[in-house]
Formats: sequence, C-alpha cells, structure tokens
Amino acid sequence: MEIMNGQHDAIVFFDVETTYPDPVRILYEFGSIYVCPRRLIELNNTSYKTLIRPDDLDILTDRSWKNLSKKRITREDLVSAPHFFKVADTIYHILHGRIWAGHNIEEFDCARIKEAFDGINKPAPEYRHLIDSRHLLTNWFGKRAGNMTQLDSLAAYFGFEEQVHRSLDDVRMNLKVVKHCGAVLFLESMFPKILPQTSWISPDEVSIPSMYAIPASFYDGNSKIRVMHHDIDLKLHCSRLNVQSEISKFDDASSRLTFEVDASSLLCEILNECDVHAEQRYKHCGGNSKWFPIVRKNQVRLRLKGRGGTQIERHQNGSFTNQRVEYNNFDFAELDRLISPGNFVDAYFSLDTYDYTKKAGIVLVADKLIMHQVLPNVLFLA
Repeated sequence: MEIMNGQHDAIVFFDVETTYPDPVRILYEFGSIYVCPRRLIELNNTSYKTLIRPDDLDILTDRSWKNLSKKRITREDLVSAPHFFKVADTIYHILHGRIWAGHNIEEFDCARIKEAFDGINKPAPEYRHLIDSRHLLTNWFGKRAGNMTQLDSLAAYFGFEEQVHRSLDDVRMNLKVVKHCGAVLFLESMFPKILPQTSWISPDEVSIPSMYAIPASFYDGNSKIRVMHHDIDLKLHCSRLNVQSEISKFDDASSRLTFEVDASSLLCEILNECDVHAEQRYKHCGGNSKWFPIVRKNQVRLRLKGRGGTQIERHQNGSFTNQRVEYNNFDFAELDRLISPGNFVDAYFSLDTYDYTKKAGIVLVADKLIMHQVLPNVLFLA
C-alpha cells in the first residue's frame, strides 16, 4: 500500500451499491480507493471492492434481479459473496478517521454504511472530514451538466463512458469528473474574459428558470458571485435606455463613474431574479454584509469600467465615432455632457458583485455604450 506522509493524509473515495426500487434498500457492494490530495491520483495497491451477500436473498424483487443482471451480477455471485459482518472490519479500517469523498454520499452512502454497521451491532466508522462532490460541484460548477444528483449526468457532460453503477468503477469515474470540473473552473477563473465564451443577449432572450449563481472564484476564498444563464455568464444588451442622471464619480461600492437609466419591466424582473440567486449564493459562501437590491424605483445604475475602460460609440448626426473611456484618462466635463439626462443609450453590460463597508450587491458594469444624441462634432477624449 503506497502511502505519503502517513495513511491519514489520503482521501478515501468510496461508493456503495444497493438494490432498487425495493421497499428496503439492500447493500450488496462496496468499493473504495485512496487518493493523494496533492496530486489527485489513486495510490497504488489501495483499491478495495467486495460484493456483499444479503441476509435474505428471497426478499429481492424480480426488478432488482433484472437490474443486477444488467450489471453482470448473478445470484451465484451474491450467494458466494461474504456477509457484511465478515467484511465489516476491513471497511471500518478503510473509512474510520479519514477524509471521505464521493458523489451524493452525505445523504445516501453514509446512511447505508451506518445502517449496515447498526445491523451487526457494531459502531460505524466516522469521518474526519466529508467531501460530497454533489454539493461541491453544484455550488461551484453550477447546473451546466444537468441533474447534479446523478454522476452519469456529469460523465455525459464530459463525454465519458456510460456509468456502469459498479462501486469501484463509479469511484474512479467520480475522481475523473472532479478533476475535469476543477480544470474547467481553474481556467474560467484565470481567464474570465475568454472562458467560457459568452455572448450578449437581450432581455427577451433570457430564460429566467435557466438562471443560477455560482462563486466567481474557487481558489482565493473571495465572496464574489457569478450569475449564470444556462452554462455561461449572463451578459445583457439593452437598447434605447433613457438616461436619468448625470455621471457620478462615486457609488456605494468604490470610486467609479456611474449613471442611472430607466429599466423596462422585463429587465427589472430579470435583475430582481439575479439578486435572489446572487444573494442566496453570497450568504451560502459566508457573506454577512447587508444586500442592496440592484433595481430601485424601476431604475438601475450602470458603472463604467475602471480597468481597460468602457468602449463608447457616439451616434451623432447619423454617424458613429469609437472612443474608449479610461478611468484615469478622461475629460470629466466632456463626459458629463455626453452622458446626461434625456439622452438614450444602448448598453452592453455584465454583472459583478461587490462587498464593501458592510454593503453588498450586484453592480452592472458597462463594457460598451452607444450614445444616441445630437451634439457638435467635438472629440471629448484624447
């Protein structure tokens, strides 16, 4: 058995198989591997699997036998398998006092293990820490793979082979899925501007049931949240928004240039739903600042980008001019004349979150603005 820095450093990925849909779930297989937490590789000669003979084979229904047959498990296999009490000490030694990992193990596998040990009047193993990949990946990877309860949904998302529902095979697939999800999340966090590929959509293209929120980063412990639509970041394009306020040098989150616009009823509905998802995820991640809604009196505030600048196209007398606003390089007076009440703007904006001086919420960051107004043809930015 290959061990690094002592056995207790290893993560135990395990899985149990039970009959279904019998009224009483009967445990018939256990499988496990030890995994190095630093390299996420299976340690040599640490895998274990065993079929387990039920105390009474006659209580298995025809449907259960049919499902077992699909897994190439015969009645003879179970007859010759050891009863649980004969493998209990081995399973206890594998699990007790270690870090447990598996998919949906908190609700399902852990309960089956305890029931099996209770059935032979022996104390059940206890974990030092529990990693349930169902909760972990639902929180961080979101719903992009579909039904996160089922490991085969994640396997299908990555194009893996079909899940065979045998304990040791499923354990290894679980580890493979975790590594692939981790790689995707790492790349998305390191390259947010290019991964995942996003496109601007108008409010009438948004499917509200397909919206959800996940943490914005998985490696630095911050409380920023990503609002997702299907499996990409939600980025909106809204036409002909009526500017309601002059440009302001400050907002609630930080020193940024902001201005307010009217929001349609549909845009308000979408952004209110964003607030619900983002606030729930923010609190789930440990945030405790007061959450401020993004929509106020049917108006929203747009913020110009501080880094990289907001691209501005000025629609003037039937022509367009491309200009970029940099946070530390602009003529505020000219900018104030450009963005003023009564004018209209086509806005392309993304959603960011802030947590500043005990205030938290969503801010709409303008990546691109198209200003519609009639002004003298004066260049307002160098």
